[in-house]
Amino acid sequence: MGYTDIYAAATDEDSTLRKQVAVAIHRAAVDVVNESASTENHSDRLSWARKVLRSASGPTTESGAWTWKVLENATIQANPAAATDNDVQFVINGLVDTMAEK
Repeated sequence: MGYTDIYAAATDEDSTLRKQVAVAIHRAAVDVVNESASTENHSDRLSWARKVLRSASGPTTESGAWTWKVLENATIQANPAAATDNDVQFVINGLVDTMAEK
């Protein structure tokens, strides 16, 4: 995958990957709201999740920065258009602590 293709996947709001990332962010935020308060880093995670869920545009707004992080995954970067929902969700779930840090 060429750099221009990766750039398009990350920046084009109509790209399938950006849409997948937005939905995966929403799902991850809902999961964080429902997780145990004893979860490590829960305070920062919960603050992030509430920010995402407070507005209908929260997941879409967050997807801009998160898509670049998702594209660090070699499998997804190799063919962003072929990324499965499960692959994207797996990567997003693994990034919550990093992206929720203050």
